[in-house]
Amino acid sequence: MGSIEKNNNIVLQTVKNVGYVTLVLTLVCILWQVIAITSDKPYLPKLESIAAKLYSELVYGRLLEDLVATIRRILLSILIALIAGVSLGLLSARISLGYRIVRPIILATYPIPHVTLIPILLWILGIEYSKIGVISLIAFYSIAISTMEWSLRSPKEYEDIVETMGGGMYHKLKYVIIPSIIPGVLTGLRIATSTAYAVAFIAESFILTNGVGAYIEESWHRLDYAGVYSGVVLLSVMGIVTYMLIWLIEKMYRRKIE
Repeated sequence: MGSIEKNNNIVLQTVKNVGYVTLVLTLVCILWQVIAITSDKPYLPKLESIAAKLYSELVYGRLLEDLVATIRRILLSILIALIAGVSLGLLSARISLGYRIVRPIILATYPIPHVTLIPILLWILGIEYSKIGVISLIAFYSIAISTMEWSLRSPKEYEDIVETMGGGMYHKLKYVIIPSIIPGVLTGLRIATSTAYAVAFIAESFILTNGVGAYIEESWHRLDYAGVYSGVVLLSVMGIVTYMLIWLIEKMYRRKIE
């Protein structure tokens, strides 16, 4: 019964959150439509114009290819950030040398506005990998810092039990530390993924090859207002869906370990 009740609570909470998001988006759409109709400005197109443009560009235009390119960059960047963030986060929290050297470096470089490094990364990594590099770099910090903080909270008494049973650091990681840091890693991943969409837009609009960011920038230069909003809506929807999926996984895991 306990497991069923937990699952029902997760479903109920998910439905509530989806309902809140839907309500907010509905109110925003109503407000937008009212302003668009009353103001009659070309840079405030009606919702039906944006929807028609989005549909035509996805079905007949280049927007679907741009969306695939953006998602591919974000997934690869998040994978790199996840591996590096968890590894260095654990190293800086659980190894004394890492705590003295790696941790201060991560904390000291975190406040840097890393998006300004795009021109430098462009020289070093080239056109495509510079985009992946800056997204990975910015996403890395949320995951690394969350991993550091949560790994320091792992139950010391459980680690002592593993030691008394003859286990070493590998067994501590496997049975105590990693299971205890997963909620923190998922929280960092949720923040990192949301940030990644914004950074992807900046990187793609700075280096105009492909991607939704490049599509928005090119539409802006052509004064294609409906095209600009189509790209913005597409990125927003992807960000919301990704955020909710990671949030759901995090909730399910927390319920499982409680």
